[in-house]
Amino acid sequence: MFRGRYEHSLDAKGRLALPAAFKKLLAARGEEQLVVTAHISSPCLVAYPEAEWREFEARLAKLPQFEPSVMLMRRLYVGSAMDCPLDKQGRVLVPPVLREPAGITKEAFWVGAMNTMEIWAPDAWSKQVVDARAEVGPEVLAKLGELGL
Repeated sequence: MFRGRYEHSLDAKGRLALPAAFKKLLAARGEEQLVVTAHISSPCLVAYPEAEWREFEARLAKLPQFEPSVMLMRRLYVGSAMDCPLDKQGRVLVPPVLREPAGITKEAFWVGAMNTMEIWAPDAWSKQVVDARAEVGPEVLAKLGELGL
């Protein structure tokens, strides 16, 4: 499981070093590539280990192809996805077509999201945390209790 938050710099070529903890998890699974896509509702990127992405695509392929929400997911999420191999130093080249809309320029946060990783511009991440904490109230806590957390 990917967890934690790590800050890394992009190099001049747009490569982003993978956190050591994430690199170790991927190596243990024999993963040498990530699939990176634009988050469907947040200003960040989502990085999937290749096997996780294949499972996601298999689940999506079983859904009704003309259902509007499925079409939206295929167009926005799958349509933005790019294969991003890891180099020998454990860096991933994040293409400009993904970086620019997410506002990722010189620095980025890797954020563990259990089966996936998110990549955030530092300012966008800070805003996300402030906004999310403001939303945590009795209703959210009650819902989490209903879900068994």
